[in-house]
Amino acid sequence: MTEELELARARIGMESPPIGYVADPGSIRFFADSLMDPDPVYREETAARGRGLSGVVAPPVFFGTATGLRNVTAGDRRTMFWNEVLLPDGWFSMATGDEFEFYSAVKPGMLLVARERIVDAHEKTGRNGRLIFFTYEKMFESSDGSPVLRRLIKCAARAAVPAASSAPQRRVGHLNLEGCTAIPPLTVGPVTVRYLAMFATATAEYVDFHYDADYARSVGLPGPIIQGLYKTALIGQMLAKWGGYEGAVRSLDVQHRGMDLAGSVLTAGGCVETQTGRQDGDLVSCRVWVENQDGVVTTEGSAVVQTRK
Repeated sequence: MTEELELARARIGMESPPIGYVADPGSIRFFADSLMDPDPVYREETAARGRGLSGVVAPPVFFGTATGLRNVTAGDRRTMFWNEVLLPDGWFSMATGDEFEFYSAVKPGMLLVARERIVDAHEKTGRNGRLIFFTYEKMFESSDGSPVLRRLIKCAARAAVPAASSAPQRRVGHLNLEGCTAIPPLTVGPVTVRYLAMFATATAEYVDFHYDADYARSVGLPGPIIQGLYKTALIGQMLAKWGGYEGAVRSLDVQHRGMDLAGSVLTAGGCVETQTGRQDGDLVSCRVWVENQDGVVTTEGSAVVQTRK
């Protein structure tokens, strides 16, 4: 076991001090703006109630913006990771997957309290040499201690070397979607650096290679790349619109299998695999993905949605 892995594993289970986020209406609207989503249910009480909702709702993966922070300042690195994994000089890390479980809807005015811990760390050798993998768990609770959402951030770290030649391209036509009923897709873009910088503020998570071209190239990337969480959020928006918004998305688990450069046009897609009827609506298991303007699938996974009667 290397020194870096040993130090990371020694931190498994250690819980961070809490960070507070106020889900004010402006933060919710700004999050939707960063995703280029003009839907009035994220902005206007009348429009939301006209859709049968209790009021303005937050997008599914919203947990608070930099402007909503309460006990740390905007730009504090601890909003990304409190227990940072010690990496060798010249290394950097990026997200390889997101996993969310949603227990209750986020409403304007809520205070969300987040606590973080490392739940896994391991290493292996890949195409670019040694890789360290680690997973963070973030639990978000309301002010009374009730669970609101659980988030797992799956990351990989490597030396700053030029990216390997592109991996085999996967396209929607190559996915096994037999017997899978399509969900209306959601397309946004071009997703320019402006929106990536907005999204960094909308999540209080600042990672320079998403909006700083010089830094991105210094670590071996071809340029600024779109946040993995941005693509996860697009899938969440697509599912919420289809399922009925408030509390519709119950879980979401995706892997980021390829990078999308700033300026890409992205389409979130999905299809229904199984559906179980309930009194309050159907519980639906879905395949989900994001493809870019070249038709390449760069993010894919699964979700569970509760549709309304």
